[in-house]
Amino acid sequence: MNKEVERIVQRWWQCMFLSPDELKKTGLYPAPTAHKAQLKRCDSIDAAMLTEGFRKLWFSLPEELTQTAKSTEVECWATIAAALVYVKNDSNTKLAEAAGSKAGGEKSVVSELRFAQLQDAKTADDFLRRLRRILQQIKGDISVASLAQDIEQWFKEHRSLIPRKADKRIAVQWAMDYYRAASKK
Repeated sequence: MNKEVERIVQRWWQCMFLSPDELKKTGLYPAPTAHKAQLKRCDSIDAAMLTEGFRKLWFSLPEELTQTAKSTEVECWATIAAALVYVKNDSNTKLAEAAGSKAGGEKSVVSELRFAQLQDAKTADDFLRRLRRILQQIKGDISVASLAQDIEQWFKEHRSLIPRKADKRIAVQWAMDYYRAASKK
């Protein structure tokens, strides 16, 4: 994901979540609340593709990306849209760091089992369902750009016939971030 696409994703998310006063400072207009509500109600990636919120994101992407996109790339962007509506605050925290962090207790916010289930998701719909659960557990306080990149990486890995080196795989990167955050006191 290049910087231009990252910026588009960031602005789309801002239109969904920032107040009209905050958006006015950036020259953006708020998205209708129905866009976010429709995406939250979707129970599958196919359903997300049929929403106005997804279409707003999709048609704001560069034409060279949308004109040549394969069905798996459209699925990826629908997943990004359906997941980002669960991010309430754009912070610098990565998904796995937030999941592994301890919220005042001795246990991580997200259990090892639940996090392992996300890493082990076999289908795109299963991945989205598990990802949404974790986003709700961490109260949606993560980096928008980082989450979008992670989702894109997951789709690339699960649709590719060429295996990646272990240290470059998203599941390994997530595990390292999760356990690093979990080991902090």
